[in-house]
Amino acid sequence: MVNEILAFLTPGPIEILVVLIVFGIPVFIVVWVIRSLVRNKRENQRLRLEVGKLADELEKIHRQNEDE
Repeated sequence: MVNEILAFLTPGPIEILVVLIVFGIPVFIVVWVIRSLVRNKRENQRLRLEVGKLADELEKIHRQNEDE
C-alpha cells in the first residue's frame, strides 16, 4: 500500500521535464532581460562620455572662432 502511494506521488520523466520547462523558461527570460539592462546601462554611460567629449570639442572650436 505504501509503495503504491509513493509510486503515485513520484514524478516521472515527463512530469520533471514539464516542471523544468515551466520554471526554466521564465528564469531564462528574467536573466536575459537583466543582462540586457546592464549592457544597455554601460552603453549609455559610454555614449554620454562620448557626447560630453564632443560637446567640449565643439565649445573649444566655437571659442576659437570667436577669438578670431
